[in-house]
Amino acid sequence: MLVACFCGCDILLSTTSNTTLGSMSQTELGKAVKELLQVSADNSLAKLGVTDGFFKNHEVKIPFPQSLQKVEEKLRQVGFGNQVDQFTEKMNRSAEDAATGVKEIFKTAITQMTINDALGIIMGNEDAATEYMKKTTTSAITSKVSSVVAKSNEKIKLASYWTPLANKYNTVMALVGGAQVNTDLTQYVTERTVDGIFKIMAKEEKVIRTKTSARTTELLQRVFGGSGSTGSTSSTSSSGSTATKTGGSSSGRASATSSSSNSGSSNSGSSNTGSATVIKKN
Repeated sequence: MLVACFCGCDILLSTTSNTTLGSMSQTELGKAVKELLQVSADNSLAKLGVTDGFFKNHEVKIPFPQSLQKVEEKLRQVGFGNQVDQFTEKMNRSAEDAATGVKEIFKTAITQMTINDALGIIMGNEDAATEYMKKTTTSAITSKVSSVVAKSNEKIKLASYWTPLANKYNTVMALVGGAQVNTDLTQYVTERTVDGIFKIMAKEEKVIRTKTSARTTELLQRVFGGSGSTGSTSSTSSSGSTATKTGGSSSGRASATSSSSNSGSSNSGSSNTGSATVIKKN
């Protein structure tokens, strides 16, 4: 376990831009990643779980079902364009309602995160935290959203908007010998809602990783870099691996080099006075 911590520290120092990261304990590191997850989740749900959160956001707006594109075209041709627009709006209202009901699921997943998960997220891609949430919550969120969507569809009487459209289309198709239409609206809205939540979450995560102003807590600034981090810092772990960090901004990269002897650690021109050594075991 100790060796894994040393190796993890060297990798972290080579893949992040904060010179004090190596001195953080596992507990601090885990808490920082949980904050990343929580802030990303809260921000995305706050944007989606409000009126027009889906409907007026082109990135996640739920359109008329793609598989029924011909249905939409035919309905607009026969003067049902306004009804199609109303139906589309109601689907998005249902999604906005559902987005407010998954916060506890995210909270549970964040609580259960391990130190290995945290290391993977920090060393991963710009959407690594979101991918972790997908892996651990998609099943539960889909079930929750489906339940909320079903109730929301009933509350806003989505079927009353859909049934006339389906009936009109089926009547036209009966005259020309075309296929009848029947779709599961709850499943469709659920799938698009879940996709939208994770899409916006990934966007929020990227903002935190790339913009200093978005790192609203001290731990997020320590892990992903804060303003004024400049200079070069090098450190040597007890295993003889020296990590050298150069850069003048929070978007800089660090590089790791190996040393065959324990030559200690040195600092040059760094505004940070903390030691960048190894992750301490608690």
